[in-house]
Order: sequence, then structure tokens, then C-alpha cells
Amino acid sequence: MTYVIATQLKPTDRGAFIASIGSMIRPKLEAAGADYVVVQEGISSGSQTGMFTVGSRWSSVDQGVAGLGAFYADPEVAAFLASTPVDVAFRGTGIVDAERGNPNGAFTVVLSAVMSNYDPSSANAFYDDVHTILAAAGVNGMRMIRWIAAGELSGSWAALFYTDSIDQYMAGFAALYADESIVSRMAGYGFNPLSRSISINH
Repeated sequence: MTYVIATQLKPTDRGAFIASIGSMIRPKLEAAGADYVVVQEGISSGSQTGMFTVGSRWSSVDQGVAGLGAFYADPEVAAFLASTPVDVAFRGTGIVDAERGNPNGAFTVVLSAVMSNYDPSSANAFYDDVHTILAAAGVNGMRMIRWIAAGELSGSWAALFYTDSIDQYMAGFAALYADESIVSRMAGYGFNPLSRSISINH
């Protein structure tokens, strides 16, 4: 089992923050023990448009908390945040429930939802079928995260879809909702979407 800790923020200097991703944020979080680091910028996200989400994956929550503590204590990071402050709006911790395909691409589409009757015994087959349909449309991969400590989002799910074309994603989702088996199983899970957002990956 692995965990994602996601921090949503708005920098005072967008350009400086983007430049720091490859030179400081990603390498220092990975040096602190993160398995991977993703940075997404909301471009069609309602009131969260323009916000950045920095996600890091850890083998345990304890490791993630310690790793983030070391990251923020780093003198270079502290100096950067002092000179270029960020406004932190959200932090959440979630379990990575599933991954399919290649979870990389120019864009990430995040579908937030609740599932009132989720059945883990059938979930893997469901994820396989969803990925098969989306991959046929050109979607690179997907990742399912269940929020365990995320304020009002605790207990909900974030389904992340990685693509190099939003049009391909939309075609893939049209195909999903045209598949009676997929729609039936979603109804059985008590699937209820909360929001959808589109982000650029940095």
C-alpha cells in the first residue's frame, strides 16, 4: 500500500514557482524519500483555476510526514518560500488504490466522486475494463486515490486520467458512458461525481 500527500497552493510568482519544480521541488522531495512527485496547474478547475497541486507518493504516511518536514526545513526551500511565498489552500492524504497504463501526459483530468457501495472484490476487473476503453481512445493511464484525511473530501475518491489530448479523453469518456456494463457497475457502486477539473502537468 502506498500513499499520496497532495498540497494545493497558489504562488505569488507563477514563473519562479514553475522554474523551481525541476530544479528544486521534485529533486528535493525525491531525495527526502518520495517515490514520485507530480505538479499540476489547474486550467479549467472552477474556483481552483490557477492553483497548483504538488503530489508526492510515499510508502507510509509516517514517511511522507517526515519527508515533507525535511523538505520544508531545507535551507534552500525555506529561502525560496520566504522570497516567493505561496498561499496554501489544501492538503490531503490518500491511499493509491489502483493504477493502470502510463500515468503521465501533458494533461491530467481529475474526476472527484463518492461511491456509497464500493466493492473492492470487483474493483480490479472494473478498472481493467475502464482502462481498456480509455486506452483505445488514446488516454495514457489512470490512477485511483481514496482520500483518508482531506477535510471535507475525506472518504471520497479522486480518479486521475493522464492524456496528451483533452479531446481524446472526452472521446474515451463518451465511450465509457455508452458501455452498458460500465454504467451498470458504476450505478452498483453508488458512484456520484462531485467535480471535474483539467490541469497542465509540469
